[in-house]
Amino acid sequence: MPRFLSRAGTNIDDLERQLARVGSAENDASSINDDNAGEGTALLSANSKQQSTAPHSTRGAHSPGYGSLSPSAGRTHSPCCQKQSCLDASLCDCSNTLGVRIDGEEYASSQLSPLSMSQQQLQQQEQIPISHPPPQPQPPPQRKLGTWDGVFLPVMLSIWGILVYVRMGYFLGQIGIVGTIGSFLCGYMVTTMTTLSISAISTNGTVKGGGPYYMLSRSLGPEFGGSIGLMFYIGTLLSGALNAVAFVEPLLSNFGKNGGHIVKLFPEGWYWSILYSSVLLVFCTTVCLIGARMFAKASTILSTLIIASTGMIILSFALRQPFVNEDKSIYYTGWRLSTFKENLWPELTPISPGSPSETLGSVLGVLFPACIGIMAGASMSSALRKPSKSIPKGTLWAVLITFILYMVIIVCLGSTTRRATLRANFNVLEEINILPIIVPIGAITTSVTSTLSGVLSSASILQAIAKDDLFACLKPFKRVDRNDNPTRAIIASYMISQLAFFVGDTNAVAPYAT
Repeated sequence: MPRFLSRAGTNIDDLERQLARVGSAENDASSINDDNAGEGTALLSANSKQQSTAPHSTRGAHSPGYGSLSPSAGRTHSPCCQKQSCLDASLCDCSNTLGVRIDGEEYASSQLSPLSMSQQQLQQQEQIPISHPPPQPQPPPQRKLGTWDGVFLPVMLSIWGILVYVRMGYFLGQIGIVGTIGSFLCGYMVTTMTTLSISAISTNGTVKGGGPYYMLSRSLGPEFGGSIGLMFYIGTLLSGALNAVAFVEPLLSNFGKNGGHIVKLFPEGWYWSILYSSVLLVFCTTVCLIGARMFAKASTILSTLIIASTGMIILSFALRQPFVNEDKSIYYTGWRLSTFKENLWPELTPISPGSPSETLGSVLGVLFPACIGIMAGASMSSALRKPSKSIPKGTLWAVLITFILYMVIIVCLGSTTRRATLRANFNVLEEINILPIIVPIGAITTSVTSTLSGVLSSASILQAIAKDDLFACLKPFKRVDRNDNPTRAIIASYMISQLAFFVGDTNAVAPYAT
């Protein structure tokens, strides 16, 4: 028992010594913190008095009206680290404190906390202005074309070309109503399938400049795209040249010195015909060089005349009374079943005395360009706001409306005019119209719009091919002006179209376009 009590007393003495050692350590730490707090308060109060008594001219130069903050040359320790009594490093957080100078006084960053700073210094820090870089001026966005003026009008005006005015009687006189409708159905079947393919490609991916070439080259590869793109370029180019050549026929039949029905004004002849076509081509090229916006404005204005002439042609079939003009070989019977049966089936004959008889192939070669022109909208993809939306919508509507108009005119003309008139007088739509002057105006206008579309669309395709560097000889044509117009490609298209005028008349140029 005495041994147990002596051992318990020894343990109690050891426990008391450990408690006393811990208590002395806590007292030392609290004394260090009291000293640090007192010194920090004294420094801040001295600094506040100095700022309140200092003149405004002595304030920081970098921030007028406010105290200047600047990091000191090196790192410094707070006063607690300079004391011998700071024995425990875990109780001191000032070992890596960055020194900061405020109005000439150096302080530790731990002393600048919101708990140890005065209210005036906190306000000064909050009011220091933050400099931001000035906003960069952005160039005004270039105005793009929409579905109506960028796709629908160009495609419709390209399909609804001058062949309606100068060759519709030729089609019906040679292959009849059945053959003409069947030929247009075949042509529009090809056109519709191509349109659906273009629509599928354009809606599933990005469409840039070049329209059909860009879509084909990105889908089939550059080898197939480049070869097919050149074919598209030549076809679109010849389509515009065809309208410039056909422009001469209504011009001279109404305003020629020898055979003009309205005013005998312009000289006639082969060289004069080339001159008139060249003047039209130069005018269209100039408009295209100005830019796509000018082309859209011109198409919108001219389309009103074309719509008016087309509406007047259809209205004349309902209002025109039967008449006969033997001097011009006009036999207009009105709506008769006998006339419809007479013109129903094909009957191929020579187009002029001494010439060989026409064939189905020769007639189709002239007719098929009346179905093309669907690439006019896709070729202007670089000028569209939303190509993936505008190309399919505008193209499909243009194809549908032009097909309906073609069918209406074929049935009306075949049911009211005898076949002898259709073969002898290609200007039959003007002769039977209640307002004859509107037909040549529409024919000349559609020549201008189709030529405009042919030049600009072909130039866009040529520029897109040149951008891909597939052919070294086409490298100069990828240049554009400051308005993003393919100037060199437009000039090259003009020069090639000019050569097509020496081939011959409309029937000679049309098969090449086909």
